[in-house]
Amino acid sequence: MVFHMKTTVAILMIMWVGAGCVTTQERRSDQTRRARDMESLRADVYRLKEETRTASSGYEQVYAEIDRLRREQDEGDKELAGRLDQLEIRLRKQDAALDAMHKQIVTELSRKMATLMKSQAPTRGSEYGREHMVKPGETLSEIASAYGVTVNALVRANDLKNANSIRVDQKIFIPE
Repeated sequence: MVFHMKTTVAILMIMWVGAGCVTTQERRSDQTRRARDMESLRADVYRLKEETRTASSGYEQVYAEIDRLRREQDEGDKELAGRLDQLEIRLRKQDAALDAMHKQIVTELSRKMATLMKSQAPTRGSEYGREHMVKPGETLSEIASAYGVTVNALVRANDLKNANSIRVDQKIFIPE
């Protein structure tokens, strides 16, 4: 159960790391936000590990008690058999509680990871770059030349159908 949770957490963290970056101008603030979010996730993972460790400790105590009682049990000892039955019921309840906690952990971490990934998704693919606001009279060729990139790179980065179809005040993503 603990191995499954660690695997789930590792997969979610790998997905988060692959989320990418936004424009060059926003990179520093994104890095700060990511560091803060990552620290929050680390704290959550630590808290969840502690809760799991506590639950596992409870299992160990119950199993030890069952073993001790079974060693003490005589063939006709009905009281001891009843105590063993009670301990097994407690163990089943604890197992159900641990399963519910595991589901809650996975759900909570999945929700947080989805929120983080959505908030940190790059505006244009996974490239670094900046944005340019088209001014009256500018052409895509002039913009490309000013930033030292090709017209084709701008067309691809902005999913333009036609290089001549830009308009005033349009934001153009300039890849690095």
